[in-house]
Amino acid sequence: MDMRQQYNPVRLVIGAGATEKLGAEIKKYGNRCLLLVQTNNDAMISIKNKIVGILERENILYDIFDEIRPNPIVTDIDRGIQMIRSKKYDAILAVGGGSVIDTAKILRIAEKNEICWKQLFEQSNLDLVQDKLPLITIPTTAGTGSHCTQAAIISDEENQKHSLYSYDFFSTVALVDYTLTCSLPSALTASTGYDAFCHLSESYIMGKLTPMIEAMNKDAMNKIAKVLPKLVHENKEEYREIMATADSCAGISLSNGGAIIPHAFGEAISSNVYRINHGCSLAICYPPFIREYFDDCEYGKRIREVVEIINYRNIAVRNGDDAAQVMINFITSLGLKCTLKEYDVTAEERSNIKESLYRQKRFPAEMTAKIIEEICG
Repeated sequence: MDMRQQYNPVRLVIGAGATEKLGAEIKKYGNRCLLLVQTNNDAMISIKNKIVGILERENILYDIFDEIRPNPIVTDIDRGIQMIRSKKYDAILAVGGGSVIDTAKILRIAEKNEICWKQLFEQSNLDLVQDKLPLITIPTTAGTGSHCTQAAIISDEENQKHSLYSYDFFSTVALVDYTLTCSLPSALTASTGYDAFCHLSESYIMGKLTPMIEAMNKDAMNKIAKVLPKLVHENKEEYREIMATADSCAGISLSNGGAIIPHAFGEAISSNVYRINHGCSLAICYPPFIREYFDDCEYGKRIREVVEIINYRNIAVRNGDDAAQVMINFITSLGLKCTLKEYDVTAEERSNIKESLYRQKRFPAEMTAKIIEEICG
């Protein structure tokens, strides 16, 4: 019997002005929070100032930890751990994209629990802890889905990414205010939006979703396919709202269905070449994956369904090459690149990527070898 189950305990508050609920949410637990936020561009500084204004208006005490780089690294997180242990906080507030929220997931359990990175990276799955701080997340991109997942992607001191999983990483509540994404640059809108599409499509292809989440998943895929190419050229609030909702659906799908080769391989690329962000790395990995798995007995049928969703040119899809071209058309309509060559990747970087990809043992060697050779040339 094919039995599937679903679980996602995150309480979602979605809509314009959701951030105005922030004061009430924190006061459920106390009056002091640690605010995690990146301040590496004008848009995020503006968002940080807005959040700080709400906290001060609500008479909530706060400290700020903003030493968070893209692809959070253990040395940065260790500084955050020292901070979370320096005072008594009633909640953690994470405002940002995946890097900020993933960092917050570690800090929420680190206040009263020891963190041994070597052990965590070896076992990947964390046991439930007794003491953890409430985690309130406010996503500022519509793409990572981290506010709805039990995963944290953390880089070690050698910049290699590791995926950590724990039910303790689920947000207590996520305030999804799509107006915060309106200042997102077009390129970042495209790459994070494509990431959301990959969360949906990969979890759908895996075939583990319940019928309820599967229906939600397909609806969100269709919406991203229609809206995202428009959004990168026309910054309309109605498009932002659709993407923010679809991103939350993607996080729920990912938390229940998992991801597959594009995500695993994409992380290896962005670990070795930081100028290629996560969404862009997926754009490099997805067409070769589709080409090689188009006729696969396990994944092929669902891959063809995904391809049909983005086949806006109505290309006749007869084989893997046709399917890969449909995906390339979708990717390029977003202004994203599909090859390492387009990023001027050096021979050394290419060699490091290839070595990292061949270390992955989760998928059939013959199939993945073809994908790796296509990616790395």
